[in-house]
Amino acid sequence: SSDILLELPTKFLCRGDCQGLCQKCGHNLNLGDCGCDQREIDPRLEALKALLE
Repeated sequence: SSDILLELPTKFLCRGDCQGLCQKCGHNLNLGDCGCDQREIDPRLEALKALLE
């Protein structure tokens, strides 16, 4: 069964220039921007964000 998993691509694309889906809302990015904030902050580093502001 591990041989089968190794043969699967790590990223499924519909075509070579595919933009994929938004990781937050699932919107098809080939149809346009969804408006989600793409800058996801690691929760462990959230406290450091205040130092940058």
